[in-house]
Amino acid sequence: MIGEVLVVFSIVSTIILVAVECWKVYLNETKLKAFHHQTSIPVFGRALHLLGKNNEEIMESFCQDHDDLTYIWVGPILLFHVSSPEDFQQILTSDKCLKKAFVYEFLYNRTGILTSEPSIWKEHRRALNPTLGPKMVKRFIPIFNDKSRKMVDLMERKLGSKIDMQRTMFKAAAETIMTASFGLNWPMQNKRGDDIHDLIIFILEGLQKRVQRVWLWNPVYKFTQEYKRNIVKFLAFYRFNRSALETKKMQLAEKLEHGEDELAIAKENHNQNYLQKCLQLEFEQKWTDLEVCEEMDTIFVGSVDTSATTICGITLMLAIHQEYQERVVDEMREIFEDVDEPVTNEHLARMTFLELVIKESIRHFPIAPFIGRECTADFEINGGVIPKGSQIFLNVLRMNKNPKFYGENAHVFYPERFLPENCSNWHPYLYVPFSAGPRNCIGARYAWASLKIAMAYILRRFKLTTHLKMQDIVIKPELLLKIGNEDPIRLERREW
Repeated sequence: MIGEVLVVFSIVSTIILVAVECWKVYLNETKLKAFHHQTSIPVFGRALHLLGKNNEEIMESFCQDHDDLTYIWVGPILLFHVSSPEDFQQILTSDKCLKKAFVYEFLYNRTGILTSEPSIWKEHRRALNPTLGPKMVKRFIPIFNDKSRKMVDLMERKLGSKIDMQRTMFKAAAETIMTASFGLNWPMQNKRGDDIHDLIIFILEGLQKRVQRVWLWNPVYKFTQEYKRNIVKFLAFYRFNRSALETKKMQLAEKLEHGEDELAIAKENHNQNYLQKCLQLEFEQKWTDLEVCEEMDTIFVGSVDTSATTICGITLMLAIHQEYQERVVDEMREIFEDVDEPVTNEHLARMTFLELVIKESIRHFPIAPFIGRECTADFEINGGVIPKGSQIFLNVLRMNKNPKFYGENAHVFYPERFLPENCSNWHPYLYVPFSAGPRNCIGARYAWASLKIAMAYILRRFKLTTHLKMQDIVIKPELLLKIGNEDPIRLERREW
């Protein structure tokens, strides 16, 4: 009996494999013939070639000096690589490419605006847009000041020594988002912040390992030890955010007992923060408790680690390029009289050279080095057709360093390239620091204000130095780009 089952299984498997290979041949000779591609072997495609490679090496295996849209097969999965602004624009603005790539499913978040299906995303994004709009970000400025001042006070302890900048910035950003978007006065620049930092780093590294191991892209992953280790960390982070949610609900209930309806008041005044809006929609039975939790997960991870990583890039660039650091400080001295003078909305508009530095830093260290989308219908582009179900990866990192777009000094740190007279003729999708198109980052305004304020406090207190040169920098282009050099920044007191 077992032998008969094995025979049937073998026959069915062979038929499926032959059908898949015939389908590949058909697509290669019709829809895909206009695109460059790498040769592959039957059944496996280029899967064996990708084993053990990191994200950057995987992306490079697509193109091999070709900047045009290219593709490879990984088993039955069709993957496209894009690295030109013209293709970025067509893909990121198309309603056929609103769905996120399959790798985002590894985050186990089905309804958050980062990972959800287009139908859910549209509804949630429309509801949450005002919570991070210009009016709300302006209200957050005192919070940004308070948390940044606390951050630099703690950084004083590291004077004359190296500092774990990523961890320090992470904890400050975590405390900021807790106060601004959750309305919770939870201290995070402490041991609790350290624990959550380590938890998030473990989760992200686990996700990266799965991306690199193509044999774990399928349900087999759930039977591995790697899955068991990672799910424990996912659940720990879920419990952390769940405890924050329960704390907020208890606060709301206590206020109601005293006649204060916080959600109704915020709604009437059009100043609901992120969590208040989520809870209002749950109260109105438009959202579920799970949707609220997953949006909390989304905004926390999507703002905290990204902010920390971005500031690491900015501070390292200024530590290497002392002349630019002094120019930013000179600008600060023109704006502020006191070393700890609070930053206002008017001050933010005057930080013009700092803005150039931030833009150039993000060009070198894009927060998300790759953007992944899935085609939900056949998509015509460049004389060919990307078939429905294909996975598209837009290589931001490669585009940002391409001399064809940025000139021969593309690998040089040169903030002046973002002066209006130097970038006015750029393609509108050449520089996409917060993605682009309808599914861009909801927190761009929040990010700009918080980054400028954090840097204003850091640079007024400290001189940043490092032993590194540009050629020494090690980058890890994972789901979020990381700087691989361990604690490269040293703090010295600045004479203000």
